[in-house]
This record gives sequence, C-alpha cells and structure tokens, in this order.
Amino acid sequence: MPETKETLDVVADIQKEIEKLGTNVKENVAELNKNYVKLKEIVDRSHDDSYDKNFIDKLAADISTRQEALDKKFKEQTDEAVQRLDKIEVALKRVGSSDSKNNGIQIYTKEQAEQFAKSVLSLSAGGEKSVTIDKVDEFIKANNDSDFLDNYRSAFLKYCRARGLDGKNWNPQNGFLTPGEQKAMLSASDPDGGVLIPVAMNTNLIQRVWENDIMRSLASVQGITTTAMEWMVDWDEAAAGWESETVQGSELNTPKWDKRRITVHNMYYRARITQQLIEDAAVNPETWLSDKAGEKMGRVEGASFFTGDGITKPRGILTYANGTNYGQIQQVNMGAAATLTADGFVNVKYALLENYLNLPSLAWVMNRSTVADAMKMKYGDGTYIWKPSMIANDPTSSILDIPVRMSPSMPTVAAGALAVVLAAWKEFYMILDRLGVTVQRDPYTAKPFIEFYFRKRVGGDVLNFEAGKIGVISA
Repeated sequence: MPETKETLDVVADIQKEIEKLGTNVKENVAELNKNYVKLKEIVDRSHDDSYDKNFIDKLAADISTRQEALDKKFKEQTDEAVQRLDKIEVALKRVGSSDSKNNGIQIYTKEQAEQFAKSVLSLSAGGEKSVTIDKVDEFIKANNDSDFLDNYRSAFLKYCRARGLDGKNWNPQNGFLTPGEQKAMLSASDPDGGVLIPVAMNTNLIQRVWENDIMRSLASVQGITTTAMEWMVDWDEAAAGWESETVQGSELNTPKWDKRRITVHNMYYRARITQQLIEDAAVNPETWLSDKAGEKMGRVEGASFFTGDGITKPRGILTYANGTNYGQIQQVNMGAAATLTADGFVNVKYALLENYLNLPSLAWVMNRSTVADAMKMKYGDGTYIWKPSMIANDPTSSILDIPVRMSPSMPTVAAGALAVVLAAWKEFYMILDRLGVTVQRDPYTAKPFIEFYFRKRVGGDVLNFEAGKIGVISA
C-alpha cells in the first residue's frame, strides 16, 4: 500500500543520514529531527497495517535513543574544543602577545587544531619539533627560553594574518601563502586591499652634506671683465757697497722687474631632463639641478686651488717646487718621518718672515684628520699646543696663537705628505672671477629632452711666493 512504501523510503533515508553522522554533529542532529517529524506524520496516517505501525514505533524509539546519544556526543566535542581553545589562549598570553585582535581564536575541529599547532610550532622551532594541540602547554613549558618564545609569537602572528587556522595555502617554511584562494583582505597583497593604503610623500629633500674648501674665505678674490689679469712684481733688490772718501765706487746693477699673470679657465657641467619630468615632478628639477651643479663646481674649484696643475684649471699651492726663489714655495720639515711634532709647527711658523706673521689673514690650513692629530700634541711640560677659542660661539681654535682652518683637499699625515700650510692668505693667493655659474637652456637640440649647460669662469694662482710656507712630514 502507498503508506508502507512511503514509510520504507523514509526509513531508508534516515538510515543513510545516520551513517553520514560524525563530520558535523550539529547539522546531522537538525536533519534527524526533520526526518523524525516526517516519520510521525506518516505513522499518524497509518491505521490498517498493525505490523507496519509496530515497526515504525520501534524505529521511532530507536531514533530517539540515537538522538540523545548524538546530543551527548555533540556536547562532549563542544567542551573539548573549548578546552583546546583555552590552551591556545594561555600559550599565546605566555609569550606576551599585546595584539587584542588575536584573542578570539576559534578552533572548530581536532584536525584543524592539530594542523595549526604543527605548523606554528614546527616553524618556531626551526622545523625540528612538532607537537599536537593537547601538548601545547607542556611543550611551551619545556622550551621556556626567550628566543623560542619570541619565535613562537612571530610565527603565530604570521600564520594567523596569512590564512587563519584552517592551514590551507600555508607554507610553514617561509611563512607566506602558496598560490591559492585568499579570502581575507590585507595590506601585504595589493589586489586584496594593499592598493588602498596611501603613501605619504614629503617634498623636502634629505641631502648629503659635502665638505667644502675654505680658500675663498681666506684668499684675495678679484672680479674681472676679461680673460686674464697681470701684476708687476718687484722681487729683486738694489745693490750697495762701500767707497772711500776720495774714491768713487763703481756702478752697481739695478733691480729687475717681473710680471705675474693669472688666467681665467672654463668649468662646465652638461645634463638633460625630459620636458615631462620638469612639468610633473613634485620637486622643481631645474632649481634642484642648478643648486647641485653650483655646489659641485664650488668643490671642484676649491680642490684646484690646492692641487690644480694650471692646465685648463687654476694652479694649486701644493704643485710648486720647493725653494726660496721666485716661483718656488719653501717646504719645511716637520721633524719626524711619518708623524706630526710640536717642534715641527714651531719650525714652520718661524720660517715665515715676521712681516707676514703680524697680518690678520695669517692661518694654518690642514686636513680635518690632521687637525685631530694636532689637538693631541703636547709640549715637554705636558701642555697642549692646541688652544680653544676664547670667543663665545667661535669654532676657530689656534696652534701657537695662529688660527686653524680645515680643507678636505689637503693631504693627510703620511711620510712625505705636504700636510700643513701656513700663510698670510690675502697676500699669498689670488682668485679671479670672470663669471659666476651661468646656465644655457636648450629645448630644441635633443627633444623631448631639455639640455642644461652650466658654465663658470674662474682662475687662481699664487700671488706672493714668500707669504706662505708648507710643512712636509719628514725628518
């Protein structure tokens, strides 16, 4: 009869549902209740077949028993999951996590919890240790050292942020996602929200500070309107002799004249910038490039005032031959083969004529490292030859009562190095300026680039050879 066949079909469905129980208890219990209600409706419609009714009553009682067992099992599994969650939270608090967002961890099944424990603990222990979730507390206590706890916390945060607790797409060796589905939004991935994070751009430039030469602040500087300047030099002296009262002396030689010439040289810098960069850049490229070119030209010319060979550039003071004749600069031994000496500074100072020792432009010039060595030097009685400035906020100090200035173009202390210069600089060296830094802007020759051509015309040379002395590191 129709009721019996329908009853058997329902029973078969229920038996199949019972066989599938275990993976998700809560869902199976709900489905079982639904089938139970349906079965009772069929029983109520069955009046004629007592055998079927008895069978169905027995089956219904069996279903009720099974439902009670499933409810009990569901409660046990729920309690077990809560206990495991408590262990994870206790372990996390032990390693000092301050991230409140990670306190709400949910571990729904034993398999998920064990996968989480194995991945995190294996990574934090370098891949050599692995435990199941019910041993987490014991494992943490057994490895209670700061390095391990720090590694555990780091691995835990990386694991949770990357994927969560299901263990999918997680590579415990490097802590990154393997190719696969990414459900969460995070800043580390551009497609998953990283592109939404703005980056602040500050228009201020952090620039390197370069050590500049100080020759322009010491020497004489003269502006001219032509390519060179000449001076007459009175370097020679008259002759004199003795004669008797009645006998006239013979004719003596007259002094010789000389002429000193300083030529202006061309310094340049060429560079290109695209028109689009000039239009769109947050920082003005033209102004920036002009400043950089001017600073570099200043350093290049400053170095030439000390070491330039005079060919297409100024002539430097360190390139002249040793001597006391015109066209030579005297080099004074500093008293030791490879180091400074206090007596060496005395030797250099008093090699200079007294006339120049009293001039206001008199100063020592040496490298910054040489100054550091000089500050440590003492006289025989233990007093330092270095004296700090007596003027407030004045960085200039003195050696033998003469101011000290620093130049990066001066050699450092070494055997044979020309490490120290003492001069009355206004008398000693002349700088000629024909033109400051100028720029030509060419937007036509190399389109879409704009070419910038920077030029400076400057010259420099020794003016008075006896107004300066060089200290050489030598015995």
